[in-house]
Amino acid sequence: MSTNRFQTPAPTKPHGSIQAIQQQSYQGIDDLQLTTRPVPKLNPLAVRIETRYTPVIPYDILTETGQLQQIRPVKLPIVLGYGFGGIVREVGRLRQPSLLNQPVIGIQPSGSHQEQLLSTLPPLLFRVPQGVTLAAATTLIGGADAAYFALKKSRLQTGDTVLITGASGSVGTYLIQLAHLFGVHTVAVGHTSRHDLLAQLGAEQVIDYDRPLIDQANSLTPVTQVIDLAGATTLLDRLTPYLGPIRIWSLAQPHYHPRSQQAFTFISGAIMPNDYQWLLRQLAQQKLTAVIQEQHPFTAVKTAQHHLLDQHSAGRILLTYHQEVR
Repeated sequence: MSTNRFQTPAPTKPHGSIQAIQQQSYQGIDDLQLTTRPVPKLNPLAVRIETRYTPVIPYDILTETGQLQQIRPVKLPIVLGYGFGGIVREVGRLRQPSLLNQPVIGIQPSGSHQEQLLSTLPPLLFRVPQGVTLAAATTLIGGADAAYFALKKSRLQTGDTVLITGASGSVGTYLIQLAHLFGVHTVAVGHTSRHDLLAQLGAEQVIDYDRPLIDQANSLTPVTQVIDLAGATTLLDRLTPYLGPIRIWSLAQPHYHPRSQQAFTFISGAIMPNDYQWLLRQLAQQKLTAVIQEQHPFTAVKTAQHHLLDQHSAGRILLTYHQEVR
């Protein structure tokens, strides 16, 4: 494996420029480039945001290797990233002046991995309430939002039992907590090293996938549904013989052939702006906890992405920007 950091020193920023993480090929993580871009010009509908955090998401890595070209055709080069947390530093004349200097999180479809960005879609920008750190709030993007979407789509009811694969990742750690809030029992599937974390988050039962399954499966509460976040066909193949006639929902793989009397559905979608407000309130009221595995300077994006692929997940990995600014 080549070095995870950029091979050459970061370019010196000329006046009026910012740095961004750019994908210029489909050669994967180690071909990412740190580029210099002009500072975007403010327009009446925009707010200028000084980026502090962006989440590292599997979607970016799949894009970098060309695996999403059929469902996400893009013209390279592109700036990577989807979500962000930052501080509003300038407000267009048609946006709320009260946003100035406020901590916010949001979604940037044109790429968020950059030192500064313009947010031009008011419904996709959310103020961070008092008592919630900006880092914690940023983990909602691509984490709690996906978990909440899956919970709604599966229509799990109080008293149901859901089995979650990939339970220790950025989505799974929130899905366990959300299920607990709504009275849904959870069976979390994760590595032995993450067993205690999953139990602390509220999982009633934990399956260690790196240990023999038969004894663990025999003691399971009857499972109502499966939400697959791992996208590992071999893991589902090992688990499904013990689960009976259940429905499997996957956010991680579009195709899977379940056993007879079992149904499979791939799901993908978004939640509403008021859902993000609700999730932020749950953080503020300490009904949800953000699990942050690591934080890396954005210049170490290669390191961060390799860790996402190679290590056993424990929540969200974040890139950091402007951490010396207060």
